[in-house]
Amino acid sequence: MLALPKPSVPPSPAPLQTAVDVVPTLIGVAAATVGVAFLAYGARGSLDAVRVLRAAPTDPRSLREGDSRVRLSGRAETVPERASERSPSADSSGRDSPEDDDATLPAPFSDEACLCCAYDVSEYRSQGKGRSWVTVDSGEAGVPFRVATGGSAVRVDPAAAEFVFGVDEEYELDAGERPPERIRRFTDAFEEVEETDTGYEFGPLTIGDDPRRRYRQRLLRPGDEVTVIGDAESFPDAPVGEVRSAIATGSPFVVGDASARQVARRLVGRSAVPVVLGIVSFVVAALALSPLVGGVVR
Repeated sequence: MLALPKPSVPPSPAPLQTAVDVVPTLIGVAAATVGVAFLAYGARGSLDAVRVLRAAPTDPRSLREGDSRVRLSGRAETVPERASERSPSADSSGRDSPEDDDATLPAPFSDEACLCCAYDVSEYRSQGKGRSWVTVDSGEAGVPFRVATGGSAVRVDPAAAEFVFGVDEEYELDAGERPPERIRRFTDAFEEVEETDTGYEFGPLTIGDDPRRRYRQRLLRPGDEVTVIGDAESFPDAPVGEVRSAIATGSPFVVGDASARQVARRLVGRSAVPVVLGIVSFVVAALALSPLVGGVVR
């Protein structure tokens, strides 16, 4: 009997063999995640800068509830301290009236009166093969104030605002240098910035803890130029001389101590570092994941 040839069966493709090294893969995934976070933060700062520039200057007398991304420029003033007045968002947030708050704040490192302040404390620490400033604590605070322009004023509650101020004072202390009295009171009041045991510098060498510290503060004082970008809401209890709308929220909600153009430049400057760090993170991720990607492509 004639045997028929068996039909040829094409060989099944060999399964893809890709050796996965767990540690580089985890490093790559982590670096990519960090890169996304940095780029998102940097993009937000740049987008806010564009919004600041595009916000149209607003006459306070034409301000109405619901107006969004209004831009007010003028002189910062303290608010009147009267029991009948409340901050713009008092009904919804339960904040106290201006009488319950100080009309001004003491600056963290100089004790002068201000309306808004931001500070940071940094130490000059060893970082790998070099040294750089590392922030050990930072904070900001503000009280309701008025933007006065054109014979009228608008109340601003800066509790939720982003402060964009230039550096007002900077104190840098070397090893063995005694801090000024005001800084000592500040460090005694906050455990986060309590003074560490200092070391001593001998040329490029340091014995003991990193000795150098930097204290910086940024202030908005009564009478300073101020630019505010935010959304308007109703303020029916406005006193004489203030419009019946106020600024307490917004996207963005920015308080700056300079012109709108300068505020936008500072926002772009802030976003530059996160963008660079994001790009570096993606380069690290690409290098760590390159063996895995190459194996998949083959």
